[in-house]
Amino acid sequence: MVSIYIRTYKRDIAWLDFCLQSIHRNLKGWDEIVVGVPEGQEHHLRYLEGERKVSCPRFREDYVGQQVAKLQAHRHVRGDYVLFVDSDVVFLPGADVRDFLQDGKPLIEKVRYTTLARLGEAAVKWQAAVEHLFGEKPEWEYMRSHGSRLYHTSTLRALEARFPELEAYARGVPKRLFSEFNILGYFAEQQEPDRYRFADTDAVPMRAPCSRQFWTVDGLTPATLAELAALGFRPRWPSTLSPLDKAKRWLSQATRHAKQWLKSRGRNPS
Repeated sequence: MVSIYIRTYKRDIAWLDFCLQSIHRNLKGWDEIVVGVPEGQEHHLRYLEGERKVSCPRFREDYVGQQVAKLQAHRHVRGDYVLFVDSDVVFLPGADVRDFLQDGKPLIEKVRYTTLARLGEAAVKWQAAVEHLFGEKPEWEYMRSHGSRLYHTSTLRALEARFPELEAYARGVPKRLFSEFNILGYFAEQQEPDRYRFADTDAVPMRAPCSRQFWTVDGLTPATLAELAALGFRPRWPSTLSPLDKAKRWLSQATRHAKQWLKSRGRNPS
């Protein structure tokens, strides 16, 4: 049995609409969909139909909160496997859960941190997140993906057994020291290497994507809506955001754009 787990939040509900449309229309091989939101945001999921909704711990820093919720997915799903899907992922025709398997085992794509450092990629920062928790410096970064990842549900249970205070730990570290899929990937390779297939993306090309992941920060722009329409998807749900939430989102986007503009002009936005 395969469970799909999507941890979303109020600003991504419009994206969730498209994601769920694509799962039902294009993705084969799953048995249930579980959608999680922070405590107090359950009303934003009022348009769900067959999907099951669950409440997740609320964090002041939701960037970390959504990561912790994923590592706690085993508390809610029924499947032997859990496919993690981001709200801004749209699956393409012909997509199948088997796309995430190699030789019948979940595929985890990885790259050496030395490669990331040589290329100047920002993802090198996640090495410290794993080292801080495990006390060992990892060789590999495990976030090579297209917005979806398949794991044995039992791996999540084993991780919680190893770190029963993981949620409290996450609340006490800065967000640069927490990276859920680097933690989970490292744990899987250290503790359960025979249950997964690990692929070095320096040596083997990444698997062809069976989905399209969008950039959610600017919301559903006219250009994005046109691209989604070309894929056969149109919005179904009215906005669930309050006027205050909409104003906060606009202010956040305007601030980010201003910082980007100042940076492009050679000025320090801070």
